[in-house]
Parts: sequence; C-alpha cells; structure tokens
Amino acid sequence: MASQDHHAGCAPVRRHPRWRTALVLMVLTSCLGLSLWLVSRHLPIPFVDEGVHFAQIRQFLEGDWHQHPKLTTLTLYHASMALVLMTLQTLGDWLNLPLATATMTGRWPQMPSVDWVRGLSLVGFSVMAFLLWRALPQGYRRLAPSLEAHDARHQASRQCWQWLWLPIIFPYLALVYTDPWIIALVALQLVALVREQRLLLLVLIMAGLGLRQDSIVLLGLWGGLLLCLTHHKAVSEARMAGLATPLRAPLSRLSTWWALFINWWWVLGLPVVAFLGFLLWNGGIAMGDTTRHQAGWHTGNLGYYLAVIGMVFLPLWLSDLPRQWQGMKRACSREGWRQGMPLLLLAVGLWLVLAMSFELTHDYNFQRWTIRNVWLMWWNEHPVARWITLLMSTSVAFWWLRAPLRLGHGGLLLVMLALMICTRELIETRYMLPLITVYQLLRVPERPAVERAMTLWAMAMGVMLLAGLVLTRTLP
Repeated sequence: MASQDHHAGCAPVRRHPRWRTALVLMVLTSCLGLSLWLVSRHLPIPFVDEGVHFAQIRQFLEGDWHQHPKLTTLTLYHASMALVLMTLQTLGDWLNLPLATATMTGRWPQMPSVDWVRGLSLVGFSVMAFLLWRALPQGYRRLAPSLEAHDARHQASRQCWQWLWLPIIFPYLALVYTDPWIIALVALQLVALVREQRLLLLVLIMAGLGLRQDSIVLLGLWGGLLLCLTHHKAVSEARMAGLATPLRAPLSRLSTWWALFINWWWVLGLPVVAFLGFLLWNGGIAMGDTTRHQAGWHTGNLGYYLAVIGMVFLPLWLSDLPRQWQGMKRACSREGWRQGMPLLLLAVGLWLVLAMSFELTHDYNFQRWTIRNVWLMWWNEHPVARWITLLMSTSVAFWWLRAPLRLGHGGLLLVMLALMICTRELIETRYMLPLITVYQLLRVPERPAVERAMTLWAMAMGVMLLAGLVLTRTLP
C-alpha cells in the first residue's frame, strides 16, 4: 500500500495515535486552567463588564428574576449559570461539601465567589468547543467528499486549536462574559448549517438570541452561506457526473431558491418572529441603559476592524501580499491597465473613505481605566499614523474579499462585517468575534509553513493579551 501511494504521487497517510490526542487535550486543559488561575489571582473581584454579569447571576440566586438595570442583553447565560450554581449548592448540602460557596459556611446570598462563576463559564464554553471539535470533521467531508477522514480530523483539530487561541478570543475565556458562549454557539450553528440539520440549527439560533439579541443579524449570513452551499453541492455533483456547471439559467436559479425557501423558511422565519416580538415588548434592541448603544451608521469602524483582522491573521495576510503586488504590477502594465485601473481607483477610494470617516464618539473609548484601547487613542492623536494604518486596512479588505473559503470566497463575510460593525459606535474588538469564527472555520488551509506560522502567531498573541489582562488590566 505504501508503494502504491508513493507511485501515485501521494504521501502515505500518517495516523496519529490516540495518546497524542489525549496529550493535546491535557495540554489544552492545563492552559485553560492556568489562565483561570492567573485571572482569579490578579483579578479577585469582577472586572469591567464582569460586574454587571456577575450581579445579574447573584440577583437570580437571591430569587429576584428581574432584568438588572445595567444589563443590555437577554439573560439566558445568567439564568443557566444560576441554575447550575443552585444545583451545585443543593448537591453540596446533600454531600455536606462546601460546593459553589465563597466560604466554608457560605449560604445565599454570600455565595458564590466570582472564581466559581468564572470556572463554570469556562467549563460551559469548553463543552461546546469539544462538541465543535468532534462535529467539524464531518462538516469538512460534507463540503469536500474527496477529503479523507484522517485529513478532515487533522484540519479540524488545527482550525479549532488556532481558533481557541486567537488573541481577541483567548483572554475572555476565563471571564464572566457572554462572548465565549456566543462564539461557540456561532461555530456550532455553522456546523449544523453545513450538515443541513435544520431543527438543531433553529435551536442553536434561538439560544444565540437568548444570549445576545443582536445576533439576529447572523440570519443574513446563514442565508447567504446556504445559497453558497447549494451552489457548491450542485457544482460538485455536476463535476462528478461530467456535466456542465448548473444554475446558470435564471429559471434554474429561481427554482433552486424556491426549494430552499420551502425547506428552510421556518428556520429563518421563527427567529425573526421571536425577535419582532422582543422588539415590541422591549421597545428597542438594547435592554437596560439603551443610551450606551445608540443605532446609527459609522463607516469609519470598518477600517479599524479590518486592521484588527490583519493583525489577528497576520501570517495569512502577509502570505497574500505577493499576490496583491503581482496584481498591482499587472494593473500598471500596458496590457492590463484597462482592467486594473478600476481596481486601483476602487482601492484609493476605499482608503479615503476609511480614513476620512474615522471618529471616536462613544464615551467608552475615552475611559482609559476600563477598556483602555490604546490603539484607538493613538489613531485619534496621530492622523498620519491613522492614514498609514488604514492603507493596510485597504489591503486587508482586498485579501478578505477574495480569501478562499470552503464555500466560495470571503466577499459575503466582508459585506456582513460592514453591516454588523458599522451600525454601532466604535467600542470594542469583540463585536467582530462571530465573523472571525466563521472565517477561521471555513477558510481553505494554506501551505504547511503558513499554517505553522499562524498557529504560533495565534498562541503568542493569545498569551500576550492574557498577560496584558492579568498585569495591566487591559482587554483587547
């Protein structure tokens, strides 16, 4: 068999033993446990937004099931944590053990300590991440039937490992935040969509709305990816049968879209109905202090978030720069200037729009003692640096626009990025976590050297920002 593989030009498949998988899981568990210990040691009291989330959980534990006045999201996360803590407390009473208590004699409302809530939040995210790791290989094989099971598992392990360590994700894992649970649910929703498990997808979408109601915007992304999935399947089946590419005729496309609507309307329609009911009941999207999150249109956000994407996926973006340079050379040549000049004008126009529309208006961005986004403040004080950085953002936009994904290219993700982050005032990088998650799990792997660099970069940045959290109390 090995000689046949070698004769066919294929390297023999190396199957990793189970002990290696167990070792990786042990290392990961140790890293997560160490991060929890560091955060609990250096941040013994609730930190920034942990305060309101922890207060809501404590309020539930005291028997008050009303919304906390400073909480702007729905309370599925907080109710889940409170119910688990109540179960632990009851179990501790039965076994005469001080489970989920701040002291040996702690009882309501003195318990729980913030360390317990942080630990349970990390465990909840870890369970969802484990389910993703187990389900992702089947999703990859569904998108690429020719992919071997071993290769699918290897790619899923690498993509999940990098995703877990991405620098704007890892520091939040040991905090009482809804963000880790949201990104895990988004990843599971993506797998359910690829595997066409409609009922499971509906349940996960409703759970996501219960964690954060503005995740309703992801329905547009799921609808677009569903169209891409249908086209991808049709093209793959046509290639296997040796037929022409389907879905070119307008009537064929209309019939395909109508069939999708018939099969999936309730998956997208029921969350919309639930969201409209929530709007009528609440009188707006945000809950609590709605003055903190006023709706609007802020084009300048796009440049900042594209710059963040370029930093998060720095090895991938750098590997694309030679292709961009070759494209620019072709555009400036005599033969290609007619086709390339519109792209150059588009790039210059995008650069001007991003640089001239940038503004800092939300008061959170000026509170150095809370978020302390030094990069934003530096941009605000040095316009030349902002223009130079946004030139990089323009390059990142072109890279993300045509980045190869397992369902086409990244154009849909770029459009969704603009719709999701330009509708609110510039605050924090964590608002782009869902789209970064979708991109990381859907992207086509680069050559091995680039992937190794991406893995090392993600781990280094994650550790650095965790150190910044515990030493300087700074969140990305």
